[in-house]
Amino acid sequence: MYKKLLTASVVASMGFAPLMASAEDETALPLYATDREPGYVQPTADGSKPNPVFYGSPARAGRWDNGKPTETETLPEGVTEDQVMKAGTVINAANFDKVKDMYFEGKRVGDMITEKIEWMIREKNLAMNIRHSEFIEMDEKYMQATQDGKGKVKFDPETRAVSGWEAGMFFDPQEISMDDPHAGDKLIWNLRSPTYGATMDLRHISWVFLDGEDGMERIQRWWARRYYMEGRLDGGPLVEGDGDIMQKTVLVAIFPQDIKGIGIFSVRYNDPTAETPDDVWAYLKSVRRARRLSGNAWMDPIGGTVQLYDDWDIWDAVPTKYKEVKLVDRRYVFAIAHAPLMTVDLRFRNTIQEFPAVGMDIPPHYFPAPQVQWEPREVWVIEGTPPDVHPYSKKVVYMEVDYPRPYLGEAYDKNGEFWKGFIFQNRLDVGDDGYKALMPVVGHIIDFKADFATNWSSNMKANPAGVEETDVTLQTLIALAR
Repeated sequence: MYKKLLTASVVASMGFAPLMASAEDETALPLYATDREPGYVQPTADGSKPNPVFYGSPARAGRWDNGKPTETETLPEGVTEDQVMKAGTVINAANFDKVKDMYFEGKRVGDMITEKIEWMIREKNLAMNIRHSEFIEMDEKYMQATQDGKGKVKFDPETRAVSGWEAGMFFDPQEISMDDPHAGDKLIWNLRSPTYGATMDLRHISWVFLDGEDGMERIQRWWARRYYMEGRLDGGPLVEGDGDIMQKTVLVAIFPQDIKGIGIFSVRYNDPTAETPDDVWAYLKSVRRARRLSGNAWMDPIGGTVQLYDDWDIWDAVPTKYKEVKLVDRRYVFAIAHAPLMTVDLRFRNTIQEFPAVGMDIPPHYFPAPQVQWEPREVWVIEGTPPDVHPYSKKVVYMEVDYPRPYLGEAYDKNGEFWKGFIFQNRLDVGDDGYKALMPVVGHIIDFKADFATNWSSNMKANPAGVEETDVTLQTLIALAR
């Protein structure tokens, strides 16, 4: 449908004025689509020292004292200020060999770039605009619930299942060590807790199909919401229902007409062994009815995209669905933790300006836009071996050490060859009830074999006001699909 990149001027010449969004569309947010200016990102560090109980001492999740270097940034002996890379440097293929041996925030630049990201820089035209790290404080209720759960949560090494969890993270990441053979399972259990709050609203979500040579081909618009039935920290009960359900999700296409109504409603049960399959229903336009799918639908692609349901947050499955999950490293990487405040601009619908955080006008069209900035983040590197029927032979995720926020990922085919890369842009969101959560707002899902990507962008929202369990049901899917 969109074989060439569309600009606002092209759309106007076709007789379509860019749509002005209402207040409900949130376009009152400041927009800085070409340059980073004050207000470009959500402020996070407020100058107060992070709680050492939650984040360790010294805190390692970025600068917190008005941009001053932290205790972890000491330059190695013999390294001079001339070898320090400046903030605002754009790392690309032309300067990579020059900057890789320089230092940034006390660490060697090349050591903070993964093997696959280096390949993208050298071979695929990825450019990384570097900023200083900034401490991001998660909601105090979430972090305190993690502490309150100590001694209650039990891990069974034989089944890899957990019990006794109520809210927050299953396991305190400050107490997870590299020599724990079950550390990978524990960290992925943390990822499956309600990290975004009690409800996740993927507002204005669109998938854009991007060819590495020709750019934007078409846009699909979807409606999605995930409702957690347990671990809720919104002021109400921690658990809704009888405790049998972990979460419910509705995901449905609303544009264009040929895919409108394609979607699913899924129920993930509170079975730590993962032996109880998800209940998944799909709406079939041909018969105007919903039909139950097989229990393996979690491994299927989302619509016609290259993203699997299992890639929802780079990694969506509970660890027991995988044959093995292991922690392989703890390191620093450059990642996007402060994405633009606006990632879908509905004033420029159906143009590349609608998605200001993606560089759709720069070949290969599917990487973060030049103004989007990367920063050092300390991460766990977790490797999973999926079941044999899964399309992947291996998945790797790079996840923040202090709380479960995946930044980067890799998927490998059955021959062990690198197949897909995941770059997720994240930003802090403050929910309607004041709940604070670091959450993904742009996902770059790139099939490097096909040189093709299906990127999604959303003005995602935590804990939207007025949402109840009855708003995320099979009836919701059917009503939206029709």
